[in-house]
Amino acid sequence: MRKVNNLIAEVRPTPSTGASIKAFFVGDNGTNLNWGRAASIALRQLLSGTFEITGSVAGELFDLSIADVGYVGTLMPARYYRVFRHLLLKRRRRLFSWYMKVEELFGAHDFIEEDPSASIDNLLAYKHRYYQLERIYQEALDADIIVVDGDGDIIFSTPPRRQTLFLLAMIELGVRLKKPVFLVNSMISDCPISGRNETTLAAARKLFGQCKAVLLRDPESLEYAQKEMTETKPALIPDSLFSWQPVYASDGSRPPSNGDLLIPFPEKQEYLGLLDFSVPYICIGGGALAASNPDRSVRCYSHLVEAIKTLGYRVYLTENDFPDSFLHRVAKDVNVGIVPVNAPIVSCGAVLAHARLFISGRYHPSIFASLGGTPCIFMGSHAHKMGSLTRVLEYEFQHQFDAFPSDAEIEKIVTVAKRYLLEGESLRARIRAVAKARCDEATSLPLILKEHVLGQAYRSSEDDVMGPRIAWKR
Repeated sequence: MRKVNNLIAEVRPTPSTGASIKAFFVGDNGTNLNWGRAASIALRQLLSGTFEITGSVAGELFDLSIADVGYVGTLMPARYYRVFRHLLLKRRRRLFSWYMKVEELFGAHDFIEEDPSASIDNLLAYKHRYYQLERIYQEALDADIIVVDGDGDIIFSTPPRRQTLFLLAMIELGVRLKKPVFLVNSMISDCPISGRNETTLAAARKLFGQCKAVLLRDPESLEYAQKEMTETKPALIPDSLFSWQPVYASDGSRPPSNGDLLIPFPEKQEYLGLLDFSVPYICIGGGALAASNPDRSVRCYSHLVEAIKTLGYRVYLTENDFPDSFLHRVAKDVNVGIVPVNAPIVSCGAVLAHARLFISGRYHPSIFASLGGTPCIFMGSHAHKMGSLTRVLEYEFQHQFDAFPSDAEIEKIVTVAKRYLLEGESLRARIRAVAKARCDEATSLPLILKEHVLGQAYRSSEDDVMGPRIAWKR
């Protein structure tokens, strides 16, 4: 993959000399164990070409199970927070449950609350005791701007997602510090399962109205904001991962023929010898909704893989996120190779970009595939992200299949797959052209932010932001 790595070096923006605008980057998911981490890496690369990134909040802090700070006011000293976190995760056991009840009785609680203002009150009250909170506050204070990567985390569900509440709290912090705040790379949605959380929506509506710019990654999020957040002036900028389009636009970015080279340490024997990228292949990935019911998904995906095999191509599974671990059971059941979640991210993109077809309910992996012209068949997921991605990519057939496909659905998927495979290079060329257009738009993000910082006119409509040349399908 040396050629691919060299290409990334070529497209990485060069920091401007004498850059003086300091940015605090919230939601840096570059270390998360999923293939979506590439979008955060791409966003950081884009920002670093125009701004000096002087601080960041990692996505790990959104999740109490892995965060180095969360509960505040604990009886246990802050330096032992990792021990406290272990006890918190074991609270279903009787002994640990009693301990947690005592802690909460004496005031221990998550510093993130449903009210973003209360969350920042907690941060300010406890930052002297918890290093991570002090660091967040000081880095935000020292920055000139705050850039919040919304990604797929702003969903108004009941109960509210901690990820959503954390992002809202960081916007609240920026507003209090009187810093220009930018929400970028984001979707916005009600929850298709629990419905709309009006309280969280009201908080978001207020805070988004105080952002310097709200730049959304898909048209359905834009339409939602225009309808539900009339005080906000949202605009449409494609996901930052599209900026990696030059990396996968040529044959030089193909994955290694011997797929064993993608298996990270420790190399599990059951993975070896099943991946051969020297022959045409089809990839099938998971999805957030599918991962919510792994037993059911194992049955459905095993049937799906067997059906896709009849098309005459090798079939490989891609574990695009840790919850997609059910795919390991599928791989064993139907004896196919799997690219694990912790494979090198550049190579992961190459696998998808040069597949003949990709079937998945994952957003960023589908973008990876599109960068090389690979046609996608979209499976259902939480919120509207996959359906909206069909519009971003300008598909004629804008449809998403059930996350748990029945035999009848699988027959339809096979029919669509046959059509896409028959169209061959002509379809791939069209997809690459669309990906190139989205790349051009995505790479304009830093300039747009800089124009806002320098006080130039706010450009609120889609055509104003991306120019009349853009004609996304509605």
